[in-house]
Amino acid sequence: MKRFSIFQKLFLPAGVLLIMLGFYRCANVMAPTGGPKDVTPPAVLKCTPGNHSTDFKGNKFSITFDEYITLDKITQQLLVSPPMAELPAFRIKGKTLILQFKDKLKPSTTYSVFFGDAIQDITEGNPLHNYTYVFSTGSSVDSMSLRGQVVKAKDLKPVDNVLVMLYKNNNDTIALDSLPLRVKPFYVSKTDKKGNFIFSGLADTSYLIFALQDENYSMTFDQPTEKIAFLDSLVKPQYKPKPQIDSSLFDTITSLPADSIKLITDSLWHQADSLADAKLTLYKLYLFQEADTVQNLLSARLLRENTVQFVFTLPGKDVTIQSLNFHPDRLWHKSEWSKSGDTLLWFLRLPHPDTLNLLFLSGKDTLDRLDLRIIPKQKFIRRRKKNTPAKKEYLSWKSDIRGVIKPGQKIVLTFGQPVAKILPDSILLVQGKDSLYHPRFTFIDSLHRRLYFPVKIKDATSCLLYLPDSSVIDWNHFYNKKIRLSMHAKALKEYSDLNVDLQPSNSGNYIFEILNVSNEKEKPIAIRYFSGKTVFRFPRINPGKYQFKIIFDRNGNKRWDPGNYLKKQLPEKVIYFKGIVILRANWEINETWKF
Repeated sequence: MKRFSIFQKLFLPAGVLLIMLGFYRCANVMAPTGGPKDVTPPAVLKCTPGNHSTDFKGNKFSITFDEYITLDKITQQLLVSPPMAELPAFRIKGKTLILQFKDKLKPSTTYSVFFGDAIQDITEGNPLHNYTYVFSTGSSVDSMSLRGQVVKAKDLKPVDNVLVMLYKNNNDTIALDSLPLRVKPFYVSKTDKKGNFIFSGLADTSYLIFALQDENYSMTFDQPTEKIAFLDSLVKPQYKPKPQIDSSLFDTITSLPADSIKLITDSLWHQADSLADAKLTLYKLYLFQEADTVQNLLSARLLRENTVQFVFTLPGKDVTIQSLNFHPDRLWHKSEWSKSGDTLLWFLRLPHPDTLNLLFLSGKDTLDRLDLRIIPKQKFIRRRKKNTPAKKEYLSWKSDIRGVIKPGQKIVLTFGQPVAKILPDSILLVQGKDSLYHPRFTFIDSLHRRLYFPVKIKDATSCLLYLPDSSVIDWNHFYNKKIRLSMHAKALKEYSDLNVDLQPSNSGNYIFEILNVSNEKEKPIAIRYFSGKTVFRFPRINPGKYQFKIIFDRNGNKRWDPGNYLKKQLPEKVIYFKGIVILRANWEINETWKF
């Protein structure tokens, strides 16, 4: 295979631009339309003192551009390393930006001023991306660089506008690992839309690296809801060679219009800079929010008529709730915890007061105490307006079936309150041309809210479940409106079969997920757990585009877990299959994944 030189790599895109310009010259002459939209960012013509200068004196520098500029969100985007107590002052004079420091500069120190996308041309708002001005107050400029990317730990999507911070191990009173919690960093950068970041002008030493989605602009990890990322080892910057372009390339474009020359030149320098960046080690940081470790009541509200919802930060196995103002001599509510164990529903029995005074305990510790109104606002208003007619109330219900019943899916009706009585004689199940009155059913939960009909639906068949008005009565004597649940089972040939051979290089606890590409929320259509080489078979999957995901379930709790900084525990690793898997109707697909 032939190897391309840097000259060839850089010349090819320039050649494409030249060809495009040639076609433009040969085009028919037409009436002027105002010209193409300006998409070129401002270019730096001169810095005073020069960028990367040494023995910096005074307290200000200036940057002159080739066009008039404006500053966008400069107070949010400007980052100075090492950080300063006060933000520098800045003003624009003509095409020149002047920045003046308010803090006294330290001797023999390399500073970098990162502008992000704040510098933009005044006409179209094109940003000069991640421009950095570097200078030293000593006799030499630190010349090392470091690059990386920040992605979400759970789905590996890039995250922008995240602070990436470096710390030197030079604090006599605070341990290195504690610095992100207590002091500002020595160097700071910020991620772009692709999650990328780069540091320039670094000293040749090792650093602790820490990323922070800073909620209060403190540059310290001091809020429990702030998302963070870190590595469990120190990082070392590298020397980045200066971008270079063969000068003969410029001889081929000297006859072009000035704006075309600028466009091609900017493109060449951008690609040369990218090639230089690519020689640096890429550090990847995985952003996450630490799990709550302290139990708290997050919310308490009336979810619907006679139903109260309590949400806690942690599973509420030690939580108790006491009513301080209502003590009837009968059962007046039933409780139901969510699968995750952090959400509790109370189903209230009538009669009950308008307000409950509640005390929340976790073990012997008091979590909260509050007065909770348990009468809907509309009903409270009607009580004040005696002539307002009351709205008829019915027993609510829902089903997970949405037209098509999936293979293996159960026919379950979930009612809004515990059911006290069912009148079965008029319940009707129609499948194809067959009708069945009083079909078998049973409750599958202790509160009698989930009513299951154990019926097998034939392929390519339509089905109707009909419950007439007042056939289901809850413990508050409310009854249902008529229920018509229509469903259809697709033919076998409309589905696809999938077999996945999973081959981990090491034994351990793993979670395998199949994701529908069209669902941005990453809700799995199938989940399996395994610990070694295995083959999973998934019959009757809807045709479509799918992605595979594996979670390295470090603690074997069958869910993804974030990390913990103080424990030096990284988030659980996730990986994705190399490509999209396309499933077609009436096909059987086999995939192998070695990891």
